[in-house]
Amino acid sequence: MTVAESSQPSAAPRHAEAVASVEDLRVHFRSKAGVVQAVDGVSFDIRDGETLGLVGETGCGKSVTARSFLRLVPMPPGMHVGGFVLFHPKEPCAQCGGSGCETCRGSGRTPVACPNCGGAGCAVCEESGQETLDLMSIPEHRLRDIRGNRIAMIFQDPGKALNPALPIGQQIAEVFYEHRAGEILDRAGLDSSDTGKLLSRRASYRSRAFERMVLGLPPLRRNRDRIARAVDEMVAEALAETQIPNPYKVMERYPHELSGGMRQRVMIAQALACNPDLLIADEPTTALDVTVQARILELVRELQLRRRAAVLYISHDLALVKRVSDRVAVMYAGRIVEIGPTEQIFHDPLHPYTRGLLAAIPSTQHERGRLVVIDGNVPELIDPDPACRFAGRCPYASDLCRTRDPGLSDEGVSHPVACFIHHQPSDISLPAPSFSGGAR
Repeated sequence: MTVAESSQPSAAPRHAEAVASVEDLRVHFRSKAGVVQAVDGVSFDIRDGETLGLVGETGCGKSVTARSFLRLVPMPPGMHVGGFVLFHPKEPCAQCGGSGCETCRGSGRTPVACPNCGGAGCAVCEESGQETLDLMSIPEHRLRDIRGNRIAMIFQDPGKALNPALPIGQQIAEVFYEHRAGEILDRAGLDSSDTGKLLSRRASYRSRAFERMVLGLPPLRRNRDRIARAVDEMVAEALAETQIPNPYKVMERYPHELSGGMRQRVMIAQALACNPDLLIADEPTTALDVTVQARILELVRELQLRRRAAVLYISHDLALVKRVSDRVAVMYAGRIVEIGPTEQIFHDPLHPYTRGLLAAIPSTQHERGRLVVIDGNVPELIDPDPACRFAGRCPYASDLCRTRDPGLSDEGVSHPVACFIHHQPSDISLPAPSFSGGAR
């Protein structure tokens, strides 16, 4: 289903330069106390090949926003109240076969043409010539083609994301059976005209059960060993990409037999197995020690550059976000309050909340034994007032802030910010620490 076929009440805007666009997304949750407005009017773009950092305190709506890309928010209790998550799928460049050329601007991919006009431009695609999918409304079978294939996700806790009852190799193999049936058959030297349809059937059972079912079908039974070897090669290559030593040995192990860093590498291998256009990393290093964190971040960045993918990096660690992101979006109480290039956000923050976050990072500039804090508490998100949600904690709040939501605006400033006093950054006197020495 394209955006034009969406069941939403209004037409969704297009962003031809973006891989994905979030437009006025609203995701609420039912609770005994009322409706929690967890994500309320969030909008941003993720551009081709860039890393967008999404930062904010725990509970601000970062993960709900990210999970909405793949419709992983449980409904109920969740409710998609409004807005769009638009995705512009890409395919290997026909000119260079994915190696990079002038036609694809070195990315190795070109946008999928609008099915209505074939790329010529029409009213359905608003003359962009690109196919645009609303991930919040497309049928489930279309979304299954995208999950783990065109959009992949690295979860915060690999111990919970990986199936403890299946070997590592079986879990990664499922991705290839689901999305790369043709490549499996090519590697096995088989004709894909008939057997490809069998391999690409949706899994009624997970991993090993599905593999046995498929390979037991008459057209494939005689070629079972060749197909199994081809899949093992693909899984081993995916693991080797993440610098896992002895990948064939790791394929036979279960998640509990691996260290936390190794499990996270497995998650990365699984996420990047199908060379996605967009990779969502939801606090992928939170449970790891500092040394392993650095290695994982370097690995993700290296693979991103090699595969030319866009990355949505979610974290509450500002130093890590500064290190890996091209742009940063700051989220507070379900809304984006500031978004811009990383250098501008860290060296010229405009919103009082952003400046408060930066000032709260411990540094040698602070008096020994004292930490800077943001006064007040996060507001209640059950039926909140139509006002700036930071007004109750902001030292510069006026009556206007307590009665109206400022909304994101880039008028007169270097990047969009949701603050009525953003036209004069000097009016915001919270000190921002110096990062001249690099990320902490």
